[in-house]
Amino acid sequence: MKNKVVVENTLTPYIEHLKSLGYDVYTLYKNSNLENITSDEYKAIIVSGLDVLGTSGATHSKPPVPIIEASSHTPEEIHSIIESKYK
Repeated sequence: MKNKVVVENTLTPYIEHLKSLGYDVYTLYKNSNLENITSDEYKAIIVSGLDVLGTSGATHSKPPVPIIEASSHTPEEIHSIIESKYK
C-alpha cells in the first residue's frame, strides 16, 4: 500500500510532517470532499476531532479507512499510529 493519507486542512503541521516523510497527503475540507474517499487506497484519515465528521452536510457514514483524532497527539505520534496499524 502506498503511503497516502487524508488530513483535515486545518492541521498544517501534520500535513507538513507527513509530506516530509514521503506521504501523499489528500486535504480534507470539513465534509465537503469526504465523499471522494471511496476506497482503501488511503492509510488513514486524520481530523482535529471526531466532531468534524459529524457536522451537518456529512454524506459518508463510514469511510473505508481508520479515522485518527489528532487532538492530544503530536505529528510524530500520528505518524507512529499510522505505521502501527499496518505492521
